[in-house]
Amino acid sequence: MARRYLSDFSHDQGGNTAMVFALSLVPVIFAAGSALDYSRAGDLRTKLQVATDGTLLSLCQAKTSLSKDQLQDMALKSVRAYLPNGGVTVDPLVVSTSPRVVTMTSHATYDTTFARVSGFNSMALSATGTCSAEERFFEIALALDTTGSMANSSGTVSKIEALKKAAADFVDFVATSGTLAGHTKVALVPFSAAVAVDPTTYRTATWIDQAGRSSLHWNNLDAAGTGYKSRLDFFTKLRSSYLGWDWAGCFESLPYPANTQDGKPDPNVPDSLYVPMFAPDEAGSGGSPSHTETSSGRTQYTSNSYISDKNGIAGCNTDPPDDKTRMMRGCKYLSPQSVTTSSGRGPNFMCRSRPLTRLTASTATLKSEIAALDANGNTNIHEGLLWGWRTLSPNSVFADGVPYTQKNTTKVLVLMTDGMNTWGSQSNTVLKSNYSAHGYWKNADATTPNLRFPAANANVANDAQARAAMDALVRETCSNARSKVMVYTIGFSVATDPIDQQGLNLLADCAGSADRTFVANDAKGLIAAFQTIAKSIGTLRLTQ
Repeated sequence: MARRYLSDFSHDQGGNTAMVFALSLVPVIFAAGSALDYSRAGDLRTKLQVATDGTLLSLCQAKTSLSKDQLQDMALKSVRAYLPNGGVTVDPLVVSTSPRVVTMTSHATYDTTFARVSGFNSMALSATGTCSAEERFFEIALALDTTGSMANSSGTVSKIEALKKAAADFVDFVATSGTLAGHTKVALVPFSAAVAVDPTTYRTATWIDQAGRSSLHWNNLDAAGTGYKSRLDFFTKLRSSYLGWDWAGCFESLPYPANTQDGKPDPNVPDSLYVPMFAPDEAGSGGSPSHTETSSGRTQYTSNSYISDKNGIAGCNTDPPDDKTRMMRGCKYLSPQSVTTSSGRGPNFMCRSRPLTRLTASTATLKSEIAALDANGNTNIHEGLLWGWRTLSPNSVFADGVPYTQKNTTKVLVLMTDGMNTWGSQSNTVLKSNYSAHGYWKNADATTPNLRFPAANANVANDAQARAAMDALVRETCSNARSKVMVYTIGFSVATDPIDQQGLNLLADCAGSADRTFVANDAKGLIAAFQTIAKSIGTLRLTQ
């Protein structure tokens, strides 16, 4: 019986097949498990390389004063922050200076699950990289729109308050970022219809037209019989009537094409000198918005009549018959009558911005000036842009910037505006516009602002032409500036107070690159735009 059972077993094919099949599964399962181990190890290896690369960037951006031991400790903490459960170690760093070059190798261990059956309990992983951080320096100008519309809401706070927050955060980042800290100077250029410098500091500067030699100096102002040599003398006299009427530090635009460049003023070239911005007393009795022009019988309206056109001085004691003479006569400033300061009237009409701050490494100074910004005046993007460039220039009035040829310094101009170029028409006057850094559409002496614009934009006669002329200056200035500095633009365009497409196109053209053009639709977006720019300025790349 037993012999028969054994014989039957030896001829039973079903059991044999099952055993063979089961045994054949062993290598398949092992192979699949091993593949899973290798896949997981590969994932950890990728994460280790990412951690190494990220750590290297932070090492090369760290302060140059850190010792090698401090960098080693920083490296270990950083890579373990990326892989808190990876049991990561870091080999001694290889560090050189001037410029700083760091080579780093990190290690991690992957504990196997399936491969340990064959005796492979773990897999050793490593990642290596090198970063190079040539010691670099940065000069940054923030040209910030502080016009009246900045007082409008951005959704949660006013636009000016959003700007203050964004600009202050920018300055803080510059002061603490590894790449930028200790290597950066920042200039602050608030602008509206014009840009101001500190009037006390620069009143006697040699680059100012102190003797009235520029071909633009006496537009709308006749100094005959006054003994005054320049507009600054008129300011001095007016200050005796009202302290707020001393020169506030603004300038008129230079003649074209000097007003699209950062050239150095030359005392031997009068038109290269800067003419103090002096808003003349427009025809009227002083503070009155309207009057009748005797010669024509027409009713004229003026936005900036702040003293009487006559006084008790011989030859100046009657009103001239025409507005041109009434406005230009210099004798009325010798003994000002009917003085009025309402609605901002006076010789500093349209000079409303806080004085600019030249390149400085002082965070306290910059943040104090940012906190003091307020919203007032019309929009002249061109002047803000140009003065921003001038603060960075090694050639212009301040000559603060290092030479453009100094390759280890990056120059950056950030232009922020919430609006479009605005001059302001005044159709019921002989002047046809408000006064600005470009003068009037039609000056009282019958001249035009043609000298300040390209030929294609001369003879401004309406708001559209005025805007087009100012836009043309912006585009040409941006093009010239981009050959020397990196330009970023931010349009602060909120739903209740948007920038039109023409204005957005202007900002995009000015930056010259989509990745340097930003549009913010609320306070959060404005802050994010400034943060993105700040981070991109100091970005480093790994060399390997």
